[in-house]
Amino acid sequence: MTVIILSALASVFSDARVITACGAAAMATYLWLARKQFGFGTWVPVSMVIVGLAAALWQGVAPEVLWLGAERMLFLGALVAMLGTLRSAAAIAPEVHRAGLYITGQPASRRYLAMTFGGHLFGILINFGGLALLLDLAKRSMSTPAAAELPAEVQEVRLRRMTVAVIRGFSMISLWSPFGFATNAILISVPGLSYMSFGPIGFAMSFVFVAIGLFLDYLDGRRFRRLGLPRPKPPLRSWTGAAALVGHVIALGLAVFAVHEVTPLSFQEGLICVVPCYALLWAAAAGRAAPGGPLSGVASAAGATWQRLSVLGPEVGVFASAGFLPVVLLALIPVDQLQGTVSGWALGPVPLALGISSLIAASAMIGINPIVMASVLGATAAQLAVPGLSDTAIALAITGGWTAVIGFSPFITTLGISSAIVKRSTVTIGIKWNGVFCLTLLAVWSLMLAGLITFGVI
Repeated sequence: MTVIILSALASVFSDARVITACGAAAMATYLWLARKQFGFGTWVPVSMVIVGLAAALWQGVAPEVLWLGAERMLFLGALVAMLGTLRSAAAIAPEVHRAGLYITGQPASRRYLAMTFGGHLFGILINFGGLALLLDLAKRSMSTPAAAELPAEVQEVRLRRMTVAVIRGFSMISLWSPFGFATNAILISVPGLSYMSFGPIGFAMSFVFVAIGLFLDYLDGRRFRRLGLPRPKPPLRSWTGAAALVGHVIALGLAVFAVHEVTPLSFQEGLICVVPCYALLWAAAAGRAAPGGPLSGVASAAGATWQRLSVLGPEVGVFASAGFLPVVLLALIPVDQLQGTVSGWALGPVPLALGISSLIAASAMIGINPIVMASVLGATAAQLAVPGLSDTAIALAITGGWTAVIGFSPFITTLGISSAIVKRSTVTIGIKWNGVFCLTLLAVWSLMLAGLITFGVI
């Protein structure tokens, strides 16, 4: 994994094929060694890569195509580990713990918003580590003496409301976050697409979905308001931790955009270079109060990152596949014939955009990770050049389907982590607890997308 990361970083500054070859060999070796970690959701895309590579070699696809696929495979595979450096720094940062206590200690009237925005902020900075941290704090808050005295029905409802609030906040990262996997998969799959063409729309819509979730939470808890239940209270000055997390998100975002603007690096290249540097500074700052000073913080974060590299097999397999597959499949698919077929359907841009969202959601329900379908459908749709279906519309179609399903499908990692912590099945959490919200999100997003396309806004 170390060779993969170094190869991806070196590829930012050099296009020497020996670098890509070393990285590709390391990727193949890593995935082979990690194969026992794979579940169904990882074996599907990895098998598609093997079949696609064999077909490309059989059909005599140009070597340049395979090199490009290998480069994108290395980037997305390395990005998983790079974002893990933020998680390691956050694990030793006192402000993260304070923020968690502040969020989970809110009274019921403010708890949903606090945990939704908390899931969002924690997820942006430390991805699945943030999801796990908040859910673990929520679960532990149910074992306090005050919570133990509540009726069993109230305890279950409180756990449900906190769990779905965190998951909903986490899932909305896909709508806009420049550090999220959805955004980076889209930008890689649709060359020439600008983040600013679709990111701000997703950011604005995230507030709409927060309001919808808040309304559903209000309906869920209204029958308990007359019971006079004790109001929890967050620790004194714990709000400073939440404020610090907001500051980290803003600082990291500005750093990536600044590097992109003042250097020749693309947005993704700037991201993969800035993230580990920021994590290094964050870890040093977090270790200032420790006996060893900043160096102890850096050593602790580096050790945690190193230990995690050996267990990233499932995530690396999925994301590396999403980098390789679109490039190879586009070389194998007769684009001209497919374009003629799509034109013959005379569906128009709106049905096609909604079809992309629906396919991503439907595929996730049978175990195909959204990043794989998003990468393939995004690259294919962009090549078809359907009149009226802009690259921005394609990007928004992908983010809508992705966001709606990652808190809904029992096969998605988000629910797998949540299930392990709160001790409820993925079906219970995704379909029973969160199903209405996810379906509402997809419906509202589809209406918004159809309106923007119809009126020529995108």
